[in-house]
Amino acid sequence: MDSEEFAKLLMAEDRKRWQNSEEIVNQIKVPIGSSAVDLGCGPGFFTIPLSRKLGKSGRIYAVDSDPVMLHHLTVNFGNRPEGEDRAAVVIMEADVCHSEIPDRSANLVFFANILHDVADAKSFFSEVKRILKANGQIVDIDWQKLETNGLGPLLERRLSETQSRNIIKDNGFKVLYALNSGPYHYGLVCFREEEEI
Repeated sequence: MDSEEFAKLLMAEDRKRWQNSEEIVNQIKVPIGSSAVDLGCGPGFFTIPLSRKLGKSGRIYAVDSDPVMLHHLTVNFGNRPEGEDRAAVVIMEADVCHSEIPDRSANLVFFANILHDVADAKSFFSEVKRILKANGQIVDIDWQKLETNGLGPLLERRLSETQSRNIIKDNGFKVLYALNSGPYHYGLVCFREEEEI
């Protein structure tokens, strides 16, 4: 499947039936007017509801290495209802481990369905720490390690929730609470290990 087809599949109405991005984002405790980063944003499945959650005084950096995905994000973001309150979106074509997002600029770093594909977790979380504000939070959404009727990556590529929790802990974060992320995914909200909430 090429990037064009994949971008359309990621925004399909069918996906919204088994993974409701609005409901997932609404469980995240982040104030209106905050700044966020969506690493590996794709065509905007989570970027768009995050922009609504942050409101018009907020900002979201949408980062992806695929220009086709970013083109679809631009189109999808432009197709939102007129007058809708939403954060400004800064679109960046970059590797999720090496962006040009300013240091300590995000209250929230969000990443969905990418941790299982990250080749170097240490570099990835180093970038996350660089762009995260003090007392900021991260959210990891990923596929459960179970059969999902042909949806998602191959089973052997997936990380179980326990594996993800261990990777997150090994890289200096602690899981504060879990999100209800639908039947096929888990969601983890995390803070830096040394910070008290």
